[in-house]
Amino acid sequence: MIQRLIFLFLLLGANLSALEYDETILELEAKLFPKIILLSDDIQKKSDILSIYIIAQDVDKKSAIYLKELIHSNYPEKISGKKIEVAIKKFMLFKKKPDAIVVLNHNAKQLTKIAYWANTHKVISLTYDPYYMRYGLLASLYIGKATKPYLNSAVMKKYNFNFNPYLLKLSKFY
Repeated sequence: MIQRLIFLFLLLGANLSALEYDETILELEAKLFPKIILLSDDIQKKSDILSIYIIAQDVDKKSAIYLKELIHSNYPEKISGKKIEVAIKKFMLFKKKPDAIVVLNHNAKQLTKIAYWANTHKVISLTYDPYYMRYGLLASLYIGKATKPYLNSAVMKKYNFNFNPYLLKLSKFY
């Protein structure tokens, strides 16, 4: 009986710690994040491939796979002449530097480390939750009466990220 109770608590605890992602928000991000990335002055000058890593922990693997599939379904061939390559990774110091990362749920210490790495390597960091921008991530989506990009102006200035003026006019600043 005690073993069953322990198993039940473990099962319940695992379900409570799982983060639910809103499918509508993921769909919006899959459509808009590649466009935001392409409005970076540095990305426009790069090769014909746009590489995006989705940084996820094991608990978010299904959401990461879903986001990857959504990006590929929205842009099956190319976007602005660039082929999109999307990979799901755990955060580490990557051998190959991507053009951008999409960060799913992590704790504050991990988010700070991820943001610092991305900013110092001039990798555009996008986050599912605008709240995580406080840890130094560069962009997210503001969802209110209208959906708009959110840009972290302090990070843009400190690490010299430059975007198309159209994006700057359209965005809300964090």
